[in-house]
Amino acid sequence: MTGTWLRRLLRMARFRVAAGLVLVVTVLAVMPAAVVSLSPADVAPTDCSVRAADGTYQDRLPPSSTHWFGTDAQGCEVFAQVVWGTRTSLYIGVGSGVLIAVLGTMLGLIAAISGGRVDALIRRTCDVTLGIPLVVGAILLLSLLAGEQRSPTEIMLVLTLLGWPGAARIARGAARLVLVQSYIEAARAAGAGNVHVTMRHVLPNVLSSVVAYSSLTVGLLIAAESTLTYLGIGLQVPSVSWGLMIEGAQRSYATSPHLIVFPSVMLVITVTAFVLLGDATRDAVDAHIQVAR
Repeated sequence: MTGTWLRRLLRMARFRVAAGLVLVVTVLAVMPAAVVSLSPADVAPTDCSVRAADGTYQDRLPPSSTHWFGTDAQGCEVFAQVVWGTRTSLYIGVGSGVLIAVLGTMLGLIAAISGGRVDALIRRTCDVTLGIPLVVGAILLLSLLAGEQRSPTEIMLVLTLLGWPGAARIARGAARLVLVQSYIEAARAAGAGNVHVTMRHVLPNVLSSVVAYSSLTVGLLIAAESTLTYLGIGLQVPSVSWGLMIEGAQRSYATSPHLIVFPSVMLVITVTAFVLLGDATRDAVDAHIQVAR
């Protein structure tokens, strides 16, 4: 069954394009030092000097063969910052997406199998959490729980706390569809307990829907992190992220547009790639479910 929707997914052109873009972004995140070394200016993202050894100023230089993406107000290489910022954005986005999938699936399965008051409690908690706007809720939690120097892990955990209800509702709905099938009744009649039924029959049928949702969510979480950082609530210097670059560039975008263009383009490409990936996965899973019915 899983192979059917995977084959359908691999035939989709938008999935192949999105997967290619995600692969490129992943390479940037996993091996940023190797990619930055390809640039004529082989420097770390925080290795900045407004004035070079020959006395020339290096601040806000436009893109050139020497500085592919130009330099910022501190003389830092924009190309190096864009590449290294990929690691931070992917760590927060993918990390939050995985935690949301795990937590949401676990609570959704508990709600579907337990029923009664446990189901009602989890559903009401989902409703309340979903009523909180993601960015507003993240601002509140980061202000209350995190320190002044907020780390990527703290932002990832906050986004997870606010994002799990969507995955939980999908997991619960998919699990309830499975639990009414005749083979579940047969398994219970043969003496199978809740744990066996969940791990053997329910979870494999739930995972495809949750994976599709989580892939779609990763792009939104990356955008949320950049928004929080832009608003001054997310990451702080000396961290390197696209949000920090965009926030710092807003004061000089009229005279140095390259400072905001390159991180913004990378942000848009990455978010679009994950959204397309999740959208294609969701369509493949939905088509598989319709055929199965």
